[in-house]
This record gives sequence, C-alpha cells and structure tokens, in this order.
Amino acid sequence: AMLRCVRCALASPRRVAAVGERFGRARVCAWRRLASASADVPDVVPEGAKLTLTENVTASIEVKKSKFVAVAGAVDDPASALRFVADVSDPSASHNCYAYKIGNTFRFSDDGEPGGTGGRPIFSALESTDFENVCVVVTRYYGGTQLGTGGLIRAYGGCAAKCLQEGLKFAVEKTETVDAMITAPSPDHLGQIYRAIEKHDATSEDEEFPEDGSVFVQVLIEKSGCDGLADTLRELTNGKATLRVLDD
Repeated sequence: AMLRCVRCALASPRRVAAVGERFGRARVCAWRRLASASADVPDVVPEGAKLTLTENVTASIEVKKSKFVAVAGAVDDPASALRFVADVSDPSASHNCYAYKIGNTFRFSDDGEPGGTGGRPIFSALESTDFENVCVVVTRYYGGTQLGTGGLIRAYGGCAAKCLQEGLKFAVEKTETVDAMITAPSPDHLGQIYRAIEKHDATSEDEEFPEDGSVFVQVLIEKSGCDGLADTLRELTNGKATLRVLDD
C-alpha cells in the first residue's frame, strides 16, 4: 500500500515557476526569489549569484533640470531586449539610451548623445551588478542646460545604478540544478529517502522497482546540495542508500 501511495504522489506533474519556464528547462536552471515580500532588499547577495528580475523596475533622478528616468526589465534574447527598448522608450523625449546583458551577449546605445556618454555608463552600471538577462533603458528629458561629457556619464550611469539597486527587491537567483539517482537495496528505505529529499528541497521525479528488490528514485536538486543529500541518505539508512549525479 505504501508503494502505491508513493507512486501516486510521483505521478502528479511537477509545476515549474513561471519565471523558470521563461529561462529554459528546470533541470538546467531554476530561478529563486532573493528577497522576501517583507524585505526591501536581500541582506546578502550570494557570491557568484546570477540575478534577473521578476518585474520591471523604475528610478529617476534630476540633474540641472534634465530629468532621467530608468526602466529595467528581464529579457530572454537580443530580439526581446530590443522590443523592451521600443516598448518603454518615449519618442517625445530627448534621448532613450539603453544597454542589455544576456549571458556573454551585450549591446548598448547612446541614441544621439555624445559617444560613450549614454549607453556605455548604463552598461557599466549593469556590468557592476550580478544581473544578467536584463535590459536597462534611461530616458532623458532635456532641461535646457548642457551637462558636459562627465555630467552625462554620471547622470546616465547613476540613474541606471539606482534602478538596478531598486531591482534587488524583485530579484531572483539563477541556480544550477541536476538530475540525480538515489539507489537503495530495498523499498523498506523509502521513508528515510523521502525524508532526506524533503530536508534538502529536492524534487522526486520518478521511481523504479527492479526485480532484484532494490529501489531507484530519481530527483531534481540544486547541484550545490548534492553532497548534503548524499550525507543525509547515508545517515538515515546506515549507508544503504546512495546518490549518483546523472548530469555529470
């Protein structure tokens, strides 16, 4: 009866969060919210984390009567980045400078500002963060006073940086996940196996019961959590259950 219950539970389709769906198969990567709904920004961004946004964010500054408005949003590829630029740009404004970064692919535009004073500082602000798959557009409404090269660089870069800081409230972290197989000599260990799976936030995907009486449970788990799950399995089953990563 226990085996039938377990099999029924595994038959339910696994639902991947909408953000994860946008960025590929869950067994390749997942996206995890960095800040809770009650937190302004996360206290610590994990070292080496790759972040993107769950929604568009905005910020604005004013410099010598020129208003700069930044909008940042998640993008999947260069084509979607350019659509984002078109969607959030204001044709009536003086300039709509932008930059995007998608993995190792990037692009920026000064949109008529002196070379290197618009898109480049926006990109520098983006590159100095852990964000990727993000596009930032900074729209300038001219206030009648020339800002000079240095002033433009500080204004565009500063507005973009302010927007990306605001974006940490809506950031999700990209985490690498792998398929792994848990093996045990008997279904008697299933209770301990599923306790270990739950403890380490793994997702059970399939199970098999060969004729020799052993049991195999396939799981999806963050790569960084594999060693911990393997240790817990050994402890709970007195070394009977083992874990093997399938993607390596």
